[in-house]
Formats: sequence, structure tokens, C-alpha cells
Amino acid sequence: MPPIDVYRVGELHFVRDGHHRVAVARAQGLEQIDAHVVEVITQVAADSSITLADLPLKSHERLFHERVPLPPDARARITLTDPVAYGTLAEGVEAWGFRLTQAEERYLDRPQAALRWFGEEYVPVVTVLRDADLIAKRETETDAYLRLSGERYRIMRTQEWSDEAIERVRRGR
Repeated sequence: MPPIDVYRVGELHFVRDGHHRVAVARAQGLEQIDAHVVEVITQVAADSSITLADLPLKSHERLFHERVPLPPDARARITLTDPVAYGTLAEGVEAWGFRLTQAEERYLDRPQAALRWFGEEYVPVVTVLRDADLIAKRETETDAYLRLSGERYRIMRTQEWSDEAIERVRRGR
């Protein structure tokens, strides 16, 4: 049989051409098949736990990290379960950075704004949310941050966190 064409992304392999040859090889009990492999280097890790259904999430995650360039340790904490939410979060971070730029009357580039947002907004807010037991069982800390940031704004029309904002979010009004 001629070799199949495969893309390798991290530990994953995707058959580009040769699905029928793979099926025939499996039916014959073959564990190996000749392949032309093109390795795709990505900014977002792909390991053997990823599924086809995870790919849209990884795509949105990659775009988020282009817009909000964080160092690896901070980057690892930003996880959302809804792929579209990465765009919403990026918009919020960029708006936060813009307000900071205006308040300080000086330019901040994307990496500076992202790092400041993470240290001055995200980490303290997630700490407050944990202390107030406002992170639901099936959501990540970033899901909770995004959900409650939206609620804070809807309820209070403010971007500021306070004890009053936390209490009103907890009560749902």
C-alpha cells in the first residue's frame, strides 16, 4: 500500500489522506503503516488526552494567548470550558488594560497589560471568589472569574470589585 499522509500535533496524529488504508491495515491486524508525516508546531499544547471535540477549544485558547500574552505559569491557570468564552475574556482583559493605560496616562504594551491584569485583577479576584465560595463545582476558576465579572457589571455597572459587589453577586441582584 502507498503511505498515508498524516499531520502530527504534539502527541496526536490526524490522517489527512488514507483513511481507507488505515481501516484495511487495522482489519488485517497491522500495528504499523507507512506514512508521510507533517509535524505541526502549535503554541497550545496537544497531548494524548485531547479529543477531536477539544480542537475548537484549543483554537480559541490559542487566539486568546495571542491577544493576552502571559508567561507560562500564569498562562497555565487560564482555562475555560466554553471555547467562545476565550474571546469574551480577551475583550475584558484588553478593556482592563485600556482603562489602566488611561488611568496611568502611559502606554502599556500587550505583555505588560496582560501581566498587570493577571497580577492585579485576576489573581486577587479569584482569591476573593474562592474565599466567598463563589466558584461552582463544575467550573474552572477562570469560568467563575468571567461569569462573576459579567454579573458584577450587570448588577453594579462597575468594573471595580468590593465587598458590596461580592455580596450582591452572591444574592443574585
